[in-house]
Amino acid sequence: MHRLLEKISPKIVRRFKKEEDGATAVEFALVAGPFFLLIFAIIETSLYFFAGQFLETGVDRTLRLFRTGQFNSSTSNAQFRQALCDEVGYFLECDDIRTYVQVAETFANLTDPPDPNPSGDLPADEFDSGIGPLVVMQISASYKWPVYTNFAAPLKHSSSGDYALLRVVAVTRTEPYN
Repeated sequence: MHRLLEKISPKIVRRFKKEEDGATAVEFALVAGPFFLLIFAIIETSLYFFAGQFLETGVDRTLRLFRTGQFNSSTSNAQFRQALCDEVGYFLECDDIRTYVQVAETFANLTDPPDPNPSGDLPADEFDSGIGPLVVMQISASYKWPVYTNFAAPLKHSSSGDYALLRVVAVTRTEPYN
């Protein structure tokens, strides 16, 4: 085969036999695709965890308003959502966050927040306005985080959706404010 190529165009074959300048470019071309996919998956997964931490911090800060009596039974769902959006609105779309606020007398009386329905839609907001001193409160916030790469597929909530579900649940007893 080598001799056949030399008969066809000896100058071209000899030039490629001696030159090794493009070896690095060829090697990079072979590993560039998987390398960039891995980089994108790392970035996407990092953003997912960062968004989860951002949502968790926002819920904790908003829950503190209830715990200390700054928000009470006269607080509306709109005021609560505005306070939460003030905390997380820099990074998450506030209109896409679904919240669930529940008040009970004891921790045992709390129920789990609603799950997304089979089609992947998040349930509508629920807000219990029976907030007062020395009650048990639960706040849940859910957000559909978009997933773009196949490497982040384990984060997906369902096989039919292209999102990962971020959910934060915080529970506390309010202080004896008056």
